[in-house]
Amino acid sequence: MEMKNKITIAVTGLNAIDSPGPGIAVIRGLKDAISFETRIIGLAYESLEPGIYMHDLVDKTYQIPYPSTGTESLLARIEYIHQIEKTGYDHS
Repeated sequence: MEMKNKITIAVTGLNAIDSPGPGIAVIRGLKDAISFETRIIGLAYESLEPGIYMHDLVDKTYQIPYPSTGTESLLARIEYIHQIEKTGYDHS
């Protein structure tokens, strides 16, 4: 039996409201892939985004700042998330 590569992918756009984000559809497509397995990290702006509660699709969720806070705060948060995911430990 051939082992599939397992990759981790972070996805935004987890809102599934009147004007839904594309994240859930993207995740479903990734989960249906036959050439690799996925671990999905959801990136959400707020705790009310329905996609973060879809545990059959999203393995782990982190909150990220709104774009209006600027690029620096977003990059700092992504670096923080990457460090946690890389080491499995929150260094703060």
